Amino acid sequence: MFSRYSRGRQILIAVALASLGAFVAFTWTTLHRLGARLVDGLQPGDWIVLVCGALVLLIGHVLRAARTKVPIDNVRRGSLAGQFRHLTIGYLFNIVFPFRVGEAVRAWLIAKTLRISVLYTFMAVVLERLIDIVLVATAYLVFVALVGAPVSGIVPVAAIGAVVVAVSLIVGFVLLVRENRVLMRLAWRMTGWLNPELENRARFKLWSVIFGFQRFARQRRQVIRYAVLVVASWVCYLAAATLVTVAVLPHLGAADTFRAVAAPYAVASPAVGNGAPGGFVQGAESFLQGAVDADPAAIAAYAGATWFVLNVPVLAVAVIALFVNWARTKPQPPAPAELSPGYRFVNKLGREQDISGRITHFLDAYFQRQHLSQVLHRLEVGGNVSLVQFFKGGSNAVTLLATSGDELFVKKMVPLEHAHRLKNQHDWLAARADHPQLVTVLREQHAEDHYAIDLEYRPSSVPLFEFVHENPLKDGVDKLREVWDYMYDRVYELGPVQRHPELRDDYVTERFVRRVQAAAESHAALAEAMKGDRIVVNGEELDNFDAILGRITANGAAWNDLATFQTSASIHGDLTVDNVLVDLPTRSVLVIDPSDDNQIRGPIIDFARQMQSLLYGYEFLNEEESPVVLGRDGELPEITYRDERSARYAELAEFVGTTIMPRRLSAPEQRSVLFHVGLFYGRMLTHRVVINPGTALKYYAVCVQALNRYLDQYEVSRLDAGDGDVDTEEGQVLSSWRP
Repeated sequence: MFSRYSRGRQILIAVALASLGAFVAFTWTTLHRLGARLVDGLQPGDWIVLVCGALVLLIGHVLRAARTKVPIDNVRRGSLAGQFRHLTIGYLFNIVFPFRVGEAVRAWLIAKTLRISVLYTFMAVVLERLIDIVLVATAYLVFVALVGAPVSGIVPVAAIGAVVVAVSLIVGFVLLVRENRVLMRLAWRMTGWLNPELENRARFKLWSVIFGFQRFARQRRQVIRYAVLVVASWVCYLAAATLVTVAVLPHLGAADTFRAVAAPYAVASPAVGNGAPGGFVQGAESFLQGAVDADPAAIAAYAGATWFVLNVPVLAVAVIALFVNWARTKPQPPAPAELSPGYRFVNKLGREQDISGRITHFLDAYFQRQHLSQVLHRLEVGGNVSLVQFFKGGSNAVTLLATSGDELFVKKMVPLEHAHRLKNQHDWLAARADHPQLVTVLREQHAEDHYAIDLEYRPSSVPLFEFVHENPLKDGVDKLREVWDYMYDRVYELGPVQRHPELRDDYVTERFVRRVQAAAESHAALAEAMKGDRIVVNGEELDNFDAILGRITANGAAWNDLATFQTSASIHGDLTVDNVLVDLPTRSVLVIDPSDDNQIRGPIIDFARQMQSLLYGYEFLNEEESPVVLGRDGELPEITYRDERSARYAELAEFVGTTIMPRRLSAPEQRSVLFHVGLFYGRMLTHRVVINPGTALKYYAVCVQALNRYLDQYEVSRLDAGDGDVDTEEGQVLSSWRP
């Protein structure tokens, strides 16, 4: 018989029937006594009224299911029949188990059937019950004020306590949905106690609830429909109790009828479960004795009748619901091919697959209340854009893969104070729309709190980082050569190699020294690392920041080389490996994310950016999350971090340094590349101490290493003449680009 059902359904049916059977067995004596009392005390016409009361009560349950369906349909539309089945099965478990476990069972059944968030569904059910508590307890207090407190039963203080607790929980939930700063930071810290996988899942589930209820609250018609169904369902419940009162206690006056109608809900609502019939009947009798003008036998019959009407019909429906429409169905066909690849990510409360790992950095930023993450959240709630993947960046912009309708695209966003930089990128790309080697800019958006641009997304492209590590060295070399050929053929407008001492001084002071000092002011460990003239980095003793800069400025050749470079009216500005893609079908490069806003504008900047990746593993440093240790080596500060730069990066660094750069750059520019690499790592510190303070020391350590290595080129005593180094008037160019 059970073979028609899935294993999960079989377990549910078995547990439900076994629990119900045990419940009936343990309460059979009481049930038999109550039934006999009703048979003896009621006339045939009274039974008709009781049946009508039971039907009205079931209509109230249908309205309650429709009420639950309103916020659930906000996620995925289901049938009212399905919601009603889940509700009755939940009631079955509420009746036979304490602590209202049926509400959790009901939420689980809805979520699994519709494949949506269990937490969102559970919170919808909990909110529904909290509203019921407020309504019932408030109505009871009004009852006490108008009629007077009953001789026994619930005291007004308990009702007041129930209202206070329920309202407090509702207010707390509303504050969370409204993104209260204190609650959001608390959620961020508490989830941070978990391991990374559980942390991310917990944040995703919590964000899903906030997202879902914000989207629900934005739809006024749904909120009004929900409120109307709340009232309508309770009208049916009270009408059912009134019919039972009329049938069993037909001669009561208006005030006593009011008391009798209130009794079953005053007894059942505060209980941890509907309870055994004996306990319910005893509570109802205690509530009504002395409060209504009726003999004890009639009151006992009324209490028994209300228990039967409240529970027996819904139990009968629940038993049927366990078997109806639960048979296995054929597997659903896959999504149509014409749907956008991002269709699974539009519904953030759907649970067809786990997408939390694709938005890890967004969730972290969102619960820390970072501005752009909040902007993105509002866009998602408003339906303007749907987040598919969030990319961890190293600038003030956030980059994400998004979908809107059937279109997948890359969106970049910045706060208004940095809008000019992203606007420059938009204009730079738009002016070169005919370059097949560049990503296509689609549109720009100006908003009150952010500026954004949308870029072409090519699903067939892969990052150059992946390409060079998954293909032979020659393929990686060819791609780098292709990038530089493009830059020199289509982008650069080169002037002569000249000296620019004023530009050098302004650039080093404003973009480097002041940035590092500003970062140290907000990062105590960084300030501690900068103390003293010497520092130990991964076991190597080096000149510390102030000392190495002092030595560089005092070295005429080293300082003069930094002022000698070739300018270009246009550069890319950020040719890290991260910003180059390879289109697999055509095997051509695709350059993204220009940042042409430096004081120094020449090929030297683009070469330094690329060597920032190849020499010191910028992409590896971004992904590596191992702790960075600041300690002491004797009297010296010591930074220890995990350096995972690959052998392939070392090979490509040597290729660029010995093949591309000598052909494209002057000797002073070749030597200066190392200084600019250090400068780039240093200037990023102001951003790193904000977005990821734990990595700031690592970036500082690389900065110091690059600066020391730059000056090493001018210390002839440290060079091995047998390595083929090229002598010049001002210093030497290293032929090996291995750190």
